[in-house]
Amino acid sequence: MPSTRETQMSQYSFLCSPKEVEDYDVGEIKEIADCENKSYPQQEDPGDYCPGGYMPISYQTILGDKYQVVRKLGYGHFSTVWLCENIINKEYVAVKVCKSANIFTAVAQDEIKLLQCTRDKNPDHPGSRNIVQMLDFFNCRSINGNHTAIAFEIMGPSLLHLIIQSDYQGIHIPGVKTIVRQVLEGLVYLHDDCNIIHTDIKPENILIKVKESYVSRMVSTTKKFHDLGVLMPKSYVAADSWTELCGPQEDDLNEEALEWTRNRSFPEDYNMGNGGSNRRLKEGSLKGPLWIDPAIEVKIADLGNACWDDHHFSNEIQTKQYRALEVILDAGYSFPADIWSLGCVAFELSTGEYLFNPKRYQRCSATADHLTLIWEVLDGIPSYITSKGRNAIRYFDNGRLRHVEEHYLKIWKIEDVLVDKYDWKRIDAIPFASFIESMIEPDPQLRITAAAALQSSWLNE
Repeated sequence: MPSTRETQMSQYSFLCSPKEVEDYDVGEIKEIADCENKSYPQQEDPGDYCPGGYMPISYQTILGDKYQVVRKLGYGHFSTVWLCENIINKEYVAVKVCKSANIFTAVAQDEIKLLQCTRDKNPDHPGSRNIVQMLDFFNCRSINGNHTAIAFEIMGPSLLHLIIQSDYQGIHIPGVKTIVRQVLEGLVYLHDDCNIIHTDIKPENILIKVKESYVSRMVSTTKKFHDLGVLMPKSYVAADSWTELCGPQEDDLNEEALEWTRNRSFPEDYNMGNGGSNRRLKEGSLKGPLWIDPAIEVKIADLGNACWDDHHFSNEIQTKQYRALEVILDAGYSFPADIWSLGCVAFELSTGEYLFNPKRYQRCSATADHLTLIWEVLDGIPSYITSKGRNAIRYFDNGRLRHVEEHYLKIWKIEDVLVDKYDWKRIDAIPFASFIESMIEPDPQLRITAAAALQSSWLNE
């Protein structure tokens, strides 16, 4: 996988403002395609095109009798996703085609049930428009078996793209409020009407709505490459938003997933004697946040890991940096776990950096480090919380962290982080910090709900 920010940006730049292929001559197009396909990271493992694996799909393949393939949008461990044209109504959709093994079929069927609920439960609810909608589902047959396919509305890149575009400086606060408000509206619908816990709220799973002209340019570009008989550059094929929809890539199955796209780690010379907070303070001044279109529209995507509140599929949920305290402690979870994740996302959108980015060190596991970071930001964790959960005894002893001596802890609350590290005015930092703290309240029973968060003073001032 690519390891530099320049390579990361090349992957996403076409998504933001694709340059018309007509702007290049034929020789330039072939040179671009040849160079990029030699240097760009490999796509899915060809060895996974086997019985039980991916469905072989090519340009203009017809899926489900009416979806003609235009181009590939992404891939993951479970599936590939394709931009397709509905040959009946001429509309474009994103079709996710799952591997054919029974386990992948079962997972896809669970996802379809969740998606049917979000589509049909209460389509008049204002929050339903903030969930990426399933348009259709069907089965496909290939030499590798029977594949479940799901057609979705077309979306653009994810919020991770905006964070990268900002050069990890964050987004201007009015834009953050617009995004957070829409995600909260989507969560109100998921939680209150659908009884669904998303379990994986993060920037990659919040997608930006795009205009029809955006899709038309993608289609035009693809057809131009095919007409010239040139293999399309892989950077034009890749799409972060739909790669996430496919489910995890194979490298995403471990705890260090996505580090290559998030070159924002803290100094590696940390030791337990320095205290966790020192890792979060960087030298240098910020260039300023990214301004975005105030009319931006976003939607929550990827219900592939979601579950019903009364029927969980796994105890291990959420991407590490957005994992709620109760999930870390294995103390059970419900809707508040999504709120914790969104609190982390809101901080990240505003600053360009993770709120919590736990690392493994010589004398400290990543989980222990995560709990240290949470302790420092919250100025402690109530003892009645540290005694709950199957993992509690491993990390706490009589309400104290087992792995770090108390005098090494460096309390650094969000308000002070914003002022000291990001040069916020305290008058601006106080209400935002209060908003975030309400979303990462250590007691999930006391944590703010999505509906209540929509009424918060910071969001409405």
